[in-house]
Amino acid sequence: MRRIALNGLGRIGRLAVRRLGAGQPDLLSAVNDPAPLDQVLQLLRQDSIHGRSPLTVEGLTEGGQDYLLLGTRRLPLFHESDPAAIPFPAGTRLVVEASGRFTRREAAARHLKERVTHVVISAPSPDADLTVIAPVNGAELDPLKHRVISNASCTAHATAPMLRILDAAFGLEAAGMSTVHVVTNDQRLLDSPHADRRRGRAAFQSIIPTTSSAFGALRQVLPGLPAAFNGVAIRVPTLSVNLVDLTATLRRDADEATLRRAFSEAASSSWRGLVALAEPHTVSCDITGREESVVMDLDLTLTLGPRFVKLFGWHDNETAYAARLCELVSDLAGRI
Repeated sequence: MRRIALNGLGRIGRLAVRRLGAGQPDLLSAVNDPAPLDQVLQLLRQDSIHGRSPLTVEGLTEGGQDYLLLGTRRLPLFHESDPAAIPFPAGTRLVVEASGRFTRREAAARHLKERVTHVVISAPSPDADLTVIAPVNGAELDPLKHRVISNASCTAHATAPMLRILDAAFGLEAAGMSTVHVVTNDQRLLDSPHADRRRGRAAFQSIIPTTSSAFGALRQVLPGLPAAFNGVAIRVPTLSVNLVDLTATLRRDADEATLRRAFSEAASSSWRGLVALAEPHTVSCDITGREESVVMDLDLTLTLGPRFVKLFGWHDNETAYAARLCELVSDLAGRI
């Protein structure tokens, strides 16, 4: 069996372990995180946003080695800071790089040693062999050629279907996007130095405009995007669920009815399971726990002219992204 190890038990890493541990426990071979066993156990068992783990999570130390007990599965837990030093067990062929620290190819490729042949980065990468949003360009993934792979970003996974559906139905002339984005760990709780001085301001005190890594990932995955496609991230003091605000100029006329029909048809056919429709009067907390890449709020659809439109799509930036990540690594593990 081609098995999967995971490096980094941050927000996405923990959800991935929960998901794989519950659905495909035999795929997991090991986990690595610098935190001590007792802290890892607490963070896997309980989550302030997503609640208690559906799995029984225990731990033990035997012969100086820590182990996680996920249900009936026993996994070695290592505490190395250098990817090249992690002693992955026999059978490990794929590593999920979820620490957030090793997003460049050279750094992530430190996992490629001995039996490990592939790495999937749970974040955008500027120079991975391939950035994948599976329903858009998954067919391009060649395991013989692509060894270090990026799973793009949560915002990219939400925006790509919106762009593809619009382009297929009406053609895209120009587009811009803003994401209303939750607070992340790359912000300061209280004013402190930061390379991005806006992110250095207290995260729960202000609405904070900043950059988004989604644009680079989207340009890699959708090379036909309008050249000027760009936008900003608006960080807001919430913990779960983002809102994509997409503005586009179309090549063919559209009104609110035809726009809604295009997305309704996509959600029930070719994009089923990845695109869904929000209920009336939805607010962000209603989307927490949803696994679709984007949940379209068609009640907010606006036509600002016959070919000038504005669309909104919600997404659980953690649950949905972890779902796409696990789908990618499970598929890749079966092909290497």
